[in-house]
Amino acid sequence: MTGANLENADLEGAKLERAILVGANLTRANLEGAVLTGANLSGAMVSYAQLTGAKLGGANLTDAVFTHAELDDAYLGGVSASSARFSNASMAGANLEDAVLRGAVLDETVLHRAIARNTDFTGGSLVKTNFSGADLTGAKLGGADIRHATFARAQLAGAILTGAKVAGLIGTGLPLGSIEVTWLDLSPAGDGTQRVENGVIPSVLTVGAVQLAVEDTRRRYFGRGDVLRNATLQFDSSAKVEIDSLFQNCTINVGVDTELVIGPSGVLADCEIVGAGCITVHGKFFEKASPGIVGARRLTVSARGAVVSTVAQSAEPTGFSFQSGCQLRIKIIPPGARPAGPERAR
Repeated sequence: MTGANLENADLEGAKLERAILVGANLTRANLEGAVLTGANLSGAMVSYAQLTGAKLGGANLTDAVFTHAELDDAYLGGVSASSARFSNASMAGANLEDAVLRGAVLDETVLHRAIARNTDFTGGSLVKTNFSGADLTGAKLGGADIRHATFARAQLAGAILTGAKVAGLIGTGLPLGSIEVTWLDLSPAGDGTQRVENGVIPSVLTVGAVQLAVEDTRRRYFGRGDVLRNATLQFDSSAKVEIDSLFQNCTINVGVDTELVIGPSGVLADCEIVGAGCITVHGKFFEKASPGIVGARRLTVSARGAVVSTVAQSAEPTGFSFQSGCQLRIKIIPPGARPAGPERAR
């Protein structure tokens, strides 16, 4: 059936094992429960088709187009789908174990709870792909574009991720286990200009990607939607840090003259900030224990900001700036004094 026009055809439950459908038009065809094991669909048009529960094990899908197709609970184990296009497709619960999708496009594809063990996504485009709850054990994602993808509760043990583009990625929230990765690309444009290595990688993949500004490798940005819990962060002197995320029960150690900005969407709950940095609060800061802010050189709270904390000054007094309209419950401890009970600032 090379080049056959099967647009809108009703092929529900059809037995098409090893069928030759090279370049065929299956747009909007109904292939629910169809058996296409070992079939050759290279270059076929399968956009908007219904393939729920279909069996495509070992099929040749090279250069095929499955955009907007329904492949929920389908079996694609061992398929060869290099350079295939699955953008906006729904593949929830699908099985892609041992599939080869090198260079494939899966932008905004739903792979919620999919089984993708040992699947090869090398060099693929998976921008905004939903991998929540997916099993990616041993998956190959080296050089893949996974910017803004969602990996919440996904399993990544044994995965290969070296060179992946990860700006805006939502992390797993789970322990990583052993993975193979030497560096990641955090540049917003995915152009390789902002590599991170070593200790930063686990937090990127479990919590979410830290976006580094192009002009300054010491700049750190924690974006909206990220959640960080029970962590201790260390920033070097003169670093520039902006937090628009939710931090819970975290300790932030800052170097001399570090600029720490809690953005309008940032919430630091049960946290502490230690070091001679300059702190600006547009969001919210709530201390875990008194004092919650220790040794700051400057504390600025904008009209939209809120701070509930005791501020312990170091030998060099802290400079304060509170804009009209901000919400404060602050105790200020002078240099050399011991902390006392909280009191409402006036």
